[in-house]
Amino acid sequence: MGATTNRIVWSGLTHNYGDASDIPGLLRACADPDADTAYDAIADLSNKLYHQGGWVCSAAPAALPLLADLASDRAVHHRHEVVELIGLLAREAVTVSGKFVDRGWLPALDATRPRLLALLDDPDALVRREATLLVADGIRHPDSVTALRRRWAVEVDRVTRADLALAFGTVCTWTSDEALRADLVALLADDDLQLRLAAVHALAESDPTVATRQVDTLVRAVLDPDAALWPDSAWIGGTPATIVHATGALLAADPVAATVFAVGTARDDNPQRRVAALGHAQQVLSQWRTTTDGLLPLLTRSLGDEAPEVRYRAAALLACLGLDAAGHADRLVARTTDSALRDARVRTTVGDAAVWALARQSHPGCLPGLVERLSGGRLGFDTTLVHFGRGMPHLRQPAICEVLIPLRHHADVLLGSLAARRDLASNLCRVVEAWGPDAVSALPAVVDAAADEKLRAVAAKAMGAVGPAAADAARTLLPDVDMPTVAWALWRTGGDPDLGLTALTHHLTRPEPRHTVIALVADLGPDAAACADTLRTLTRSADAWTRAEAAHALWRITGDPVEAVAVLTELSQPLAQGDCLPVRIAALSHLADIGVVDDRIRSVAQAIIDNPRRIADSGGWRTFTEDERIRTAASALLN
Repeated sequence: MGATTNRIVWSGLTHNYGDASDIPGLLRACADPDADTAYDAIADLSNKLYHQGGWVCSAAPAALPLLADLASDRAVHHRHEVVELIGLLAREAVTVSGKFVDRGWLPALDATRPRLLALLDDPDALVRREATLLVADGIRHPDSVTALRRRWAVEVDRVTRADLALAFGTVCTWTSDEALRADLVALLADDDLQLRLAAVHALAESDPTVATRQVDTLVRAVLDPDAALWPDSAWIGGTPATIVHATGALLAADPVAATVFAVGTARDDNPQRRVAALGHAQQVLSQWRTTTDGLLPLLTRSLGDEAPEVRYRAAALLACLGLDAAGHADRLVARTTDSALRDARVRTTVGDAAVWALARQSHPGCLPGLVERLSGGRLGFDTTLVHFGRGMPHLRQPAICEVLIPLRHHADVLLGSLAARRDLASNLCRVVEAWGPDAVSALPAVVDAAADEKLRAVAAKAMGAVGPAAADAARTLLPDVDMPTVAWALWRTGGDPDLGLTALTHHLTRPEPRHTVIALVADLGPDAAACADTLRTLTRSADAWTRAEAAHALWRITGDPVEAVAVLTELSQPLAQGDCLPVRIAALSHLADIGVVDDRIRSVAQAIIDNPRRIADSGGWRTFTEDERIRTAASALLN
């Protein structure tokens, strides 16, 4: 290796961190007799050459023959990790645009192909498994098909045979080989359930419907004790739960089959796989409204599971479903005192999720638990508002203010405990803003919160929402009248309405006013009549949020719905196809507020109601609340 590396001018090549002069040293370290040293070097080399993908750097083709040397040398530690790195690079080269692949890669791959294919016959099963992934997906050549078939004929290691089956499935996506496909179809009747499972995964790459037809086999295979082989697979890997997630994903397009799989795999003796089954149930419920009735029995049954994480997830998913789970309130009430932590890393209990679920139903059974948590040392809910995208289905507790806001009719029970918590001042202000005059008793705590510059804006909104009873409190903020929420509070409470009106509407004269300011102006109604022309101009803004709030404000101020409805209908139209963004939800809600319905609006609303999928932009529990908000607005437009 030394002579070969010395012939390469590494300083003229680059990797993910720049100059590739350090690659020869890392390659030598990969062959170090000390296993830990070799492991660290391989990890560092992988980071330099691959990192997170996206391109194939110029150092990669230069390193490829040397990586092949390492992978073939039985004296080298962790050879399968080296094969994995080669596979990452090779698969990236066929995935990204050609302009991101160094022009030396394909010649280097062609030159090393015989040695890489020979890894399929390596005595180390770990190397052979990684080689199946490399060869099937990264070396798209007829020789690869021949080599994989040859290995299949002699392979006796069960995990490697499963990986070979998966490899055949990938091969069928880039070459037309009917004989190979026929072999995979034949495996669907094999005596080995895990090979049958592998065949479904393999065939699903080119035929997504195969999993639906084989759902009973999928359940049996995942429940089978031999499913324990999958964490050793190069293709699936992970934990005992990974095979549940990977298999469930094959059924995403079919809500009935996906529900059958969730219910079936939840019977697993392995608690990790039962947790995974509920994770799959979450995915199904997040995608399909039509699966609720089919999965509710699973969730209620899982409230009694011996594993705390299973109980937590069941209660949290019932919280996500809100009123759709109202028939199971008694089971949730019984769980509000369940103090088991969901796992060792998260200081959240099963009882916290049960209290949240009852709160989502506005059930009085949540009140003792909420008061206890607000008054004690462990809250059980988040203290900040956390948002993440639809592709991140995290299941975590909402902020305490988000739990309390819908419980306005229980203000007399909850407000005192919340107002006493100085560490929850921001949450208090948001709750007071939502509860308005019903939260007047919390004004002293809101005034205290306003002393913190970081909380002044949200405290001002809380004061404004309380109304005239907060006039004196709002006047304490007069020095900050240039702050839009302070100006709004002075107008809304009567603390100094003329000054508030002037200061707030002045913000519309500034370039590109924020949509949050426009929303405050909307509340001024006819008092802001002088702003009508400015708002008309803003309805033609390039920013969707500006257009939406300007249209709504124009209607609130003028009472004329024509211009506003046209803008808001255009913005909300994509919801008819399930294409969701937060501004589109706001636009639809504004249309429901206006209440003027034409054929186009009715068509949008009906398409939303008829859509069996959940419509949302956010992940986690917000998927459900956003879908609820959208459907509530659509229903209002149709009634």
